[in-house]
Order: sequence, then C-alpha cells, then structure tokens
Amino acid sequence: MKQILISSTLLWNLSLRDMFRQVYELGLGGLEMWAQHFYCQQYDEGEYRRLSQKYPLQTVVHSCSWDLNLSSMNRAIRQASVEEVIASMEFAKRVGAREVTVHPGHMTMPCWRRESALLMHESLQKIADASYRLNMPVSLEIMEKTKKEFVTDIESMKEVTGDLFSFFTYTLDIAHCESPDEGLDILRRVDAVSKLHISNRIGGLYHTPLYDGDFDFTELLPALRSYHLPMVLEGYDPQGGLDVFYRNVEFLQEHLMQLQCRIS
Repeated sequence: MKQILISSTLLWNLSLRDMFRQVYELGLGGLEMWAQHFYCQQYDEGEYRRLSQKYPLQTVVHSCSWDLNLSSMNRAIRQASVEEVIASMEFAKRVGAREVTVHPGHMTMPCWRRESALLMHESLQKIADASYRLNMPVSLEIMEKTKKEFVTDIESMKEVTGDLFSFFTYTLDIAHCESPDEGLDILRRVDAVSKLHISNRIGGLYHTPLYDGDFDFTELLPALRSYHLPMVLEGYDPQGGLDVFYRNVEFLQEHLMQLQCRIS
C-alpha cells in the first residue's frame, strides 16, 4: 500500500495530526495536500513540517485551482491564476513536497480554443520558470471532457505545452477518461506520467468511490499497478466524515492483497 497516496480532500475536517496519523497507521504512502484545503482550514506550515519528520510519508501538493483559469481571456484573472499556482509551488517547497499537480486552463468561451491554447502556453512558460527557480517539479493534469475544458488528452497537452512538453511531467486522472482503455493507452504511449489519480465516475459525475461507478476497478487495478506509479486516491465525502475514505481504503487493501497473492 506504500504506492497509495491520499488526497487531503477525503480527510477534509481532520486536523493535520489526525490526517498524518490515519494515513500512516493504515500503511499508506503519503498525502496529496490540496493547497486550497490547507488555506481554507488554516493549517500551520510549521506543524506540517514537524509531522512530516515524525511520520515518514511522501507529500505531493495539489496547486490551487478553484476559481482559477490559466487560459483566461481576462489578463488580470490569468495573471492572478499564475500567481496562485506559483504560490502553491512555493508552499510545496516549504513543506518538502516532491512535486506539484497543476490543472491546465480552460476556455473562456468554447469558440476560443486557439486563443486559449496560446494564452495557456504563455502561462505555462511563467510556471516553468518558477519551477526551475524553485527546483520544484510540476505535473500537469489531463482534464475531463466537459464543455470548456480543452486539455483533455495527451495530444492537446502537447499542443499547449509545445516546446515545454519535455520539461513537465503529467498526472493521469482515471476518472477523467471516457473508458479504462483510454487511460491505459496513455500509459502505454507516454513515459512522462508521474502519478495516477484514481477514483470512479458515474457518467458525468466524477470522483465517485472506487467501488461505485462505471469502471470495474477489480479488473483495472492490476493493469494500473503494473506501471509502478504512485496512485493518489481521490474523492470527497459530502457528509464531511471518513466513511468514503475508509471504504475506499478497504477496497484497495482487499484487491491489492489478492493481486499480491496471485503474483506470489
């Protein structure tokens, strides 16, 4: 289970101490700490660093993304979005994260795809400069296929990154794929995937629990695990509790153990 990290959004109402303790005692590998979650809950960076020393867990930071748009036609919004991403990278550096997950921008208007791609590249150049300066790797996430999202596959990612494609790594979110085969095809073709986000989906409802959705994770997990990539368990419990977290972890424990037994 050390290859499994937990998205902090599944642990929304916990203190940092309880968050670290839960993840460590369940034998999991680490946390993807959402910067927006950290700020909303007014957690303390010093406490995070102390807990990181006490509990040997990996940290990945998910950049602020809510209300932001790196491709916005509005210059002030686009600039503020870049600044928020860079602030998330600086936060990641301070808490000892190994990389930062960044969402691409989306179209202000669905008819402005070409313009959005050019503006996105401009924003990515600034983020790449900050990544180099901070020595903080950035992993760009492939997004879901909704009306205004346009960086939804590896081809569109290559379009917006252009000459920066080899500078970044990439996060493959399985719930953003239209089918398991789509995700596996990306893994076969792209060496620069740094991690997976794993959750299920029901039609256009994204990030449902692994055990509840259109994809059969009992079949998908072995294929994903064969790539030996970190897998971040994503989701959110609308009740603010831990039931979804515990049931997801139990599902993983059961099926990864079965897989290990078959391998042995």
